[in-house]
Order: sequence, then structure tokens, then C-alpha cells
Amino acid sequence: MFRLKTKIIFGRESIKKLHLEGEKAAIFSSNSMIKHGFTREVMDAIDMPFSIIKDIKSEPEERNIEKYVEILKKENVDTIIAIGGGSVIDTAKAALYHYKKAKLVAIPSTSGSGSEVTMASVLAKNGIKYSLVADYIAPVIAILDSRLPEKMPPKLAAYTGMDALSHAIESYVSNIASPFSQPFSMEAIKIIFENLVKSVKGSREAREAMHYASCMAGIAILNARVGICHAMAHKLGLFGIPHGLAIALLLDETMKYNMKNETVKKRYSKIAKELDLKDAYTLIEEINRLKKKIGIKSMADYIDAHDFNNKLDLMAKEAAKDALMKFNSRQAGMEEIKEIYEKAYYENNQ
Repeated sequence: MFRLKTKIIFGRESIKKLHLEGEKAAIFSSNSMIKHGFTREVMDAIDMPFSIIKDIKSEPEERNIEKYVEILKKENVDTIIAIGGGSVIDTAKAALYHYKKAKLVAIPSTSGSGSEVTMASVLAKNGIKYSLVADYIAPVIAILDSRLPEKMPPKLAAYTGMDALSHAIESYVSNIASPFSQPFSMEAIKIIFENLVKSVKGSREAREAMHYASCMAGIAILNARVGICHAMAHKLGLFGIPHGLAIALLLDETMKYNMKNETVKKRYSKIAKELDLKDAYTLIEEINRLKKKIGIKSMADYIDAHDFNNKLDLMAKEAAKDALMKFNSRQAGMEEIKEIYEKAYYENNQ
């Protein structure tokens, strides 16, 4: 099965194409989108009463969602518009998960999560991330206005870009990948390899390309999901590091683990060939070169060794139980996952 509930509107100034019918809207907005005037454009584009929800945390937590649900109930909204990064969209989706009675429009300002087309919302509980999944929280419209990601700081462009790359790679080798999902994965991979470094350096054209590639990867994970890299990266949330960075720190070692599955190795090699690389091994080497070019260091540069060792068993235990593991083509228990964490921390400490 292949699904896509979301109508995608893209291009520069596409916010102005937002025409909605409804009784009352709630606009979930990042503060940066208010600052840069894009939230005002949303207000001007819709013809209905609305309320603004702002000051949304960058990494959404379960305990904060109830207050947003209460606002939706009190205002009796039938339309939710989320404008901002993946965290803003996921917060709106989590509120909708409990509220149920509205349609959602997503306008991403970052290029990584793909949340504007998926039916999942990622939340943290006690520092550990998990997903809420329901068809009715998938946005009915996604607006990819290429002006918005131009405002990202270079570091955020790097982290979100690596998240999008991992979505594309993990969905391509997922055990439920299909001939319909894989073209979205592959095209996203090629666009990201061509544009990520230029995007981090601020190229307007590259930022636009990355914005579209992120959405393509989102379509791929909607249908094929992600695997061990995300299951493990969600647990690095215990250290308070951004999700995209956590992904980047684990991508190469999780790929090495998955390569012991011949089917996955062949798929990695196919990706490599599309990028004019020799094989799966050179693909991993190229990913590590890419990370260095965009300023991503080793895990030990971001996480204290004593803290890492103290939380290692808990991370491995929780990652082994993560629902995303069932989509990984090579299964892993707590001990295998613990070994991957250790390799990512100690062997990549340069």
C-alpha cells in the first residue's frame, strides 16, 4: 500500500495560495516565523477568526500537550495551522491527536522532519522520544514556501539536512519499502548529497532544493518508515542534543550494522551507484565526509563520557523496545544496540 493524504503546495510565496474554509482556526507558530512576518502572511491569507499559539518548545514534551488540547477545546477550532520547524508541527499534531475534531495545515520552516506529510508526531517523555501515530493527524495541506528555510542558521540547516538524509536512507532499506516508496527515497538522497553543503553555506537555491527533498523523504517514511538509527537517536534525547545531530552521530554505525544483511547491503550499493560511488562501504565514507564538511563532530564532543556510560544500558534497553525496530531489516537486541552506541561514541572519537 502507498498513501499520501496531503495536498502539497510549493514554490516561493506559496503561503499566499492558502485558501481555507472553516469556522475558527488555531495557528501554532514558532517565534521566528512571527519575527520574520510569515505568520502575519498566514493570518492575512485565511478568512476566518483565529487564535495564535506561540512560545512552543523546540523539543516537544508530552507534559506540555494537554494545555494546547484545552485551548483547542475552549476555542472549538475546526482548523489548525502549524507554521515553524518540525517541533511546532509535531506539537500541533500531538494536540490534534487528542482533540480529533480539526483539519491540519502544515507550513514547515526547516528542512528535515518531513512532518508536513506524515501521520506521526514525535514527543519526549522523561527525555526519551516516542511517536504518536494516527491517520487523522496527517496534514491535509502542506505548504513548502522556499522563503522560510532561508532563515535557518547554518547549524540548523546541517542538523535538519542530516535528519532528512537519514529518512531517505532508512526508508529505502526498510523491510516495508516498496517500488512506490523507494523512488521518493532515492531522489531525496541525490538532491541532499548535491545540495546539503551549499545549503549550510546559505545558497538560496540549495535551501529550496533541500526543502523539497525533505518533503520527498517524508513521503517515503510515511510509507516505509525508519529503523534502527531513529530508534537509537530518540534515546540520545536524554542528553538534550538536537534530534538531527543525534541522527548524524549514529547514521554511519547503524548502516554498518545493517550491512550484514545482504539485502540491505545491496540496497546501500544501489544508492552508491546512483551517487557515482563504488559500493556500500564508500557510501558510508562519503556520509562521514559530508558530516565533516557541514561541521558535525564526534559524539564525544557533545556528550560527556561519564554521563554516556551511566545512561548506556537504559538507552540500549529502550531502543531495543522501540516500535521502529520492527521496520529495520536486521533485528537487534539490547546487547547489539549497546555495542553500536559504544562504537559510535568511542571508535568515532577523533
